[in-house]
Amino acid sequence: MLVLLLLVPLVLLGSVECLYRYTLSRVGELPRVPVARTDLATRALWAATEEGPLQLEPRWPWTLVAEFAQVSWHPRHERTAGSLTSWYVARQWMTSRPGHESTSMRNWHLRGLALCMWISRHWTVEELLTAYAEGSGFGRNIIGLDAAARRYFGKAPGQLALHEAALLAGLPQSPARYDPFCQPERALQRRNVVLSRLQGLGWISEAQGEEARKQPLPPAIIAEEGAGACAHDQNTPPGRSRLQGE
Repeated sequence: MLVLLLLVPLVLLGSVECLYRYTLSRVGELPRVPVARTDLATRALWAATEEGPLQLEPRWPWTLVAEFAQVSWHPRHERTAGSLTSWYVARQWMTSRPGHESTSMRNWHLRGLALCMWISRHWTVEELLTAYAEGSGFGRNIIGLDAAARRYFGKAPGQLALHEAALLAGLPQSPARYDPFCQPERALQRRNVVLSRLQGLGWISEAQGEEARKQPLPPAIIAEEGAGACAHDQNTPPGRSRLQGE
């Protein structure tokens, strides 16, 4: 009897692993591992997306089963570290692949989940965050943190001030809602939320956070907003990703 009780969970976990491997094989080409970057602007994206410290927990069959059980009993349970960012990266990659429109929604989500698990097992958290920075949309048809930093501030990401990095970090979740040209007040509110999270993670001091909150939008953004920059160019084109190999 004891053997049977032990056999059931082993069979379940083995089935989950087999399903993962089969579904991953249906993804096709896997994303290349990016060269990790650790600048503040990149790390600020983590603070804007995740709720915990900078870490990526590998997802195995038993952790996946535990997650589903927690969701069933506690819908607002704490997510696995890095799971949200890995899902965003997997989604970016999936939508960049040819023929993804013909994939059923169920299969698309299963493959996305398998890709999330693969990323969590094979990438570091810095590589994951770099892929997210390079593939995210920042509104106004801008893809990637490098392009966003130059478009909004005329700088490379490593040259951004704290308040500038926090402003950009808040954009990918909803570029149109937090567009600094058209929604300056919302953009500043979102920026301040990111600053609070950076402070909560211990990445900046209270004094640094307070000083950054005092900073207004750059004059160039204010001038363009006043000139009627709120055209219908807010949405990032679907299927675009810097994760796709050159």
